[in-house]
Amino acid sequence: MPSCIHCGAHFEDSSAARCARCGMPHQGGVPGGTGQPVGTTAYGYVRVGPTILPQWLLWLVAALLAAGGVTVYVLLHSSSSEASQQTVDTLSSATPSPGSDPYSVPPTDPYSVPPTDLYSLPPTDLSTPTATETTTSPVEDASATVREFYQAINDRAFSAAWELGGKNIGGSSYSSWVAGYDTTVSISLSAVNTDSPGKASAVLYATQRDGSVKEFRGTYTVSDGVIVSADISER
Repeated sequence: MPSCIHCGAHFEDSSAARCARCGMPHQGGVPGGTGQPVGTTAYGYVRVGPTILPQWLLWLVAALLAAGGVTVYVLLHSSSSEASQQTVDTLSSATPSPGSDPYSVPPTDPYSVPPTDLYSLPPTDLSTPTATETTTSPVEDASATVREFYQAINDRAFSAAWELGGKNIGGSSYSSWVAGYDTTVSISLSAVNTDSPGKASAVLYATQRDGSVKEFRGTYTVSDGVIVSADISER
């Protein structure tokens, strides 16, 4: 019984023009009893598994694969060449030319700079600061001096307090003036108000050793940071 040369199927009807399984044209097939294996392909065809393919199709696939490989090789080779050329250009730009001498630049002559004529410069305006910019006002000096005077007494620095004005308001005897503070433990200055330049008024609270507190009010005249006179009364 003849069979299809493409798929090997037996022809039930030998007069059929096409194979009932694969639809390929009937070309005689393989006669039964000839010893040739069923499904043997004809010349120009190749069996790939159960499929019969023409040889020209396989050659076409092989040619496409070969062409693709050549294309990939050309692209890779071109990219490598461009990268190599960029590296060479970079090294060429960084390398000095044979004719260039880095030491050929003439040195600068420091003595060739024209000297500056100090006498030709315009005078600088250095204005003398006014007294209000550099010194403290007499009002601020008076109140600060009074505070410093009583702080020295609290610290038992009687010699410093004597120089700050004690010698002017405490009598002629230093020892008698100091003895007047024997019963005083501390002096608190509750307020110092300026009345006029060079003068200050104060309210004092003197705590005694027995726990009592004496209140004093006074007006002080200050000159050059020293108390020169005072009018103090106990309340």
